[in-house]
Parts: sequence; C-alpha cells; structure tokens
Amino acid sequence: MWKSMIMCWILLSYSYANNHFYKGSHELVRVVPKTNEHLQLIRYFEDSLGVDRWSEVLQLNRDIKMSLPQAQASKIKKLCKQYGIDVTVLNNDLDGLIKKSDDISKQHKIRTRRSTKDKNSYHLADYLTYEQIVRFLDEQHKRSPSLQNFTSIFSIGNTYENRSIWTIRIGKPSARRNILMDCGIHAREFISPSTCLYMIDKFIDEVNNRRPSILSIFNIYIIPLLNPDGYEYAQTQRRMWRKNRAPNNYYYGAYSNCIGVDLNRNFGYHWMGEIFFSISCTVTVFILVENGASANPCSETYAGPKPDSESETQNLQKLISQSSRNWDAYLTFHSYGQYWIYPWGFASYMPDDYIELKNKAEIGSEALKRVNGTSYKIGSAANLLYESAGGSDDWAKGVGQIKYVYTVELRPSDDLNDAHAHFAFMLPSTFIEPVGQETYVGVKEFLRSLITSRRQKSLSKNNYKS
Repeated sequence: MWKSMIMCWILLSYSYANNHFYKGSHELVRVVPKTNEHLQLIRYFEDSLGVDRWSEVLQLNRDIKMSLPQAQASKIKKLCKQYGIDVTVLNNDLDGLIKKSDDISKQHKIRTRRSTKDKNSYHLADYLTYEQIVRFLDEQHKRSPSLQNFTSIFSIGNTYENRSIWTIRIGKPSARRNILMDCGIHAREFISPSTCLYMIDKFIDEVNNRRPSILSIFNIYIIPLLNPDGYEYAQTQRRMWRKNRAPNNYYYGAYSNCIGVDLNRNFGYHWMGEIFFSISCTVTVFILVENGASANPCSETYAGPKPDSESETQNLQKLISQSSRNWDAYLTFHSYGQYWIYPWGFASYMPDDYIELKNKAEIGSEALKRVNGTSYKIGSAANLLYESAGGSDDWAKGVGQIKYVYTVELRPSDDLNDAHAHFAFMLPSTFIEPVGQETYVGVKEFLRSLITSRRQKSLSKNNYKS
C-alpha cells in the first residue's frame, strides 16, 4: 500500500469538470497491479486524474475496476503501458450501463405492482427517494402497536442541505440491549438503504406477532439513509455520486469549486492515518499518512478539511456517544463486493478480540448463504480490502467502544466471473428482495449469537465464583 508521509497539505489540481455527464465521457476498465509501484500509480490516478475506483479491493494481483474520465483516458492508458499495467476495457458506455440497469428496474417495478396487492410493499419494487423513505418509516411506525411502545422515530440531526437523518427504533418493552445499524453513507450504493428498509419491515412484522423474538432482548436502531443529500443527488443528477454535498470552498487558503466529503473517510479515529507526537513540552508535530483517503477536495475519497468536520459524521457520533445506551453491536451496510468485515481499516494489524469478531461474522454470513447461496468473504478491512482510515466502523470500535463492529458490503460480488458483477453500484431493483431476505436472516442469526455469548460468559463467571 502506498503511504506518503507529508508535513503539510498538498492541493492537487484537476483538469476535468466536477459536474460532467456520463454519456460518452467515461470508460470502465480493469487493471491488475503486479507491483507496489502499480498500486502507487493507481492511487495517483484516483487523487489527481479524476479516476473513480469501483473495486473495494486494492491489492497486488487482484482485478481492479476503474472508471476513467474521457478527458484523461488516453493519458492514463499511456501511463499504464509505460509502467507495464495491462488495461482491459470492460465498457466504453457507462451511460448505457446505467440505462440498462434503470430499464430492468422499471420493468421490475411494473411487474411487482401487478403481482402484489400489498400497498406497503412498494419498497421492494423500486429504490425509494428520500421523501418516500421518510413516508415509509412513518407508515411502519403506525402499523406497530403504538400503545405498547414497540417503535419510535426520531432525527439524529440535519445535513448541509437541511435534510433530517431519520432513525427508527424497534424493540419490545422487555428489550434492554441495543444494536445500531446504518445504511447509505455512500450515495451511489442504492442497494444499501433498500436493505435497511427491508429489515425494518421484517422486524416490524416480528413485533406485531406473539412469538418469542430477539426483539424481546434487543432494541434495534436503524438509520436507513445516513447521507440523504448525496443520495438525492445520485438519484436525480449524477448516478455515480459517492460523497455528501457540502461545498469545499475552503482549503487552507486555496479555493476549490468541488463538492462533497467522503463521509466514510471523515471519522476522527486515525483520520487520514494521522499521528501526533511531541518534540518538547511546547511543540507538537502533526504527520499525515494517507491511508486510503485523499487530501484533495475533488477526490472521491476526500476526507474533509479536518476530522469529524461533517454534520452527518457528527450526528452519528452523538447518537453513539452522547446517549445512555450501551451498544452491543454496530453494523454499517455498503456495496459492493460481498464482504463481512471487521476493524481495523486504518492499519493491517488486528484488534485484540478479532477472533471473536471473526467467529460472529462467520455465523452471520453462513446463515445468509443458506438463503440464496450467496457467499461472503470475511476478514479485517485493511487485510481483506486495503487500508482506509477515517471509517465509521473504526471510530465505533476505537472511540465508541462498541465491541462487535462490522462493515457489510452487499451484492454484487466483485468477482468478474459473477454474472451480475458488471452492474456494480447499479444493481437493478430486482435484487432488492433477495438481498434483503438473505441479509435479514444473516443479521438475525448474528444477533442470536450475541445472546448465546453473553449467557455463556455469565455461566463462566458464576462457575468461577463457585
């Protein structure tokens, strides 16, 4: 992994417009880095030539998908040839691929409406807008027994464009333990919010029945859309938009007209790989090690002007740290790749309890696989994918002190042999239900394993005392 030690920020210039269109302007290519120099070159493409890396994995001898802006495509290919990197063009019409996904989704929406009489199932037919998601939450809350306080809805705060970040709590009055889940931190990952909506619907079904449920033990808090500004922009303006929509019109004195911060690089736990140390009692040196994040406000992985700078970041942190709740687990849902990963992301070494984290992830992923045969890879973020500092998962573990923390990368697989891998972030809405089904089962089995673990620890303590 390329690490550049810098003592100050360096603003890299972009020679392409931020608000470009996809039609005739992008190529989707595959490269396979063979040396560390190749990895460095790919990071350079991302940070200074406007390349959008689609593959979560950035490792030697692994396929890497990248979207190249047309204005830089010839330069990038020339550099690849110069350094011995083979380039395979997967698609030279990104706009056409987006349209293909949209057409499949439209047909699915028509078929679903014809085949179902349940008006509450519209979240299975299409990727909902922000306003539709808000309405869906309200409808779900109303269909639970309100007198028994099974659900509640509240906002954890507002975004730059003044949208509320809504959260729903689902649990029976007997529930004393707490689980937090969020979706949609990256705007273009539409399958993520839809998966949260699917799970909300199924958990509401559980509180409405009379059978024993994990909701007798756990209050489950779900944020279906953590980045509503970016999500709305991706739905209406620019399908591959990743960041939030805060303006970057300040940059240590330099002006930038680029918009947005990558929220999953903005959390202030080893942000940008930061290291502080003192030379003397009065002098502190600040060093940045760019671990999978960028100092360039035009980059897709721009980490922000400082740690925890964004309102979305701050609002999630307040929910975790400024409440009386003790959190048993935090799960954040992304796409794509089919990974169930645990900290750390900022470095390749493991947390002390990584064996427990791995075991619980295996329980969830095995249950998930039994539904549709979907396989997930398990491991720490830095070792399985690449080093990336400033993630919500690392912060939840390192600062929030939540024991069980995971990032779940949903379908499709990043394996090019997978029949649907080419859709990447543009997975058609036909996948909403199967992805939701398997994820819901996997999460439930994971939560059951937490109940068993606490009972076993309690028994061990009692036996030790006796």
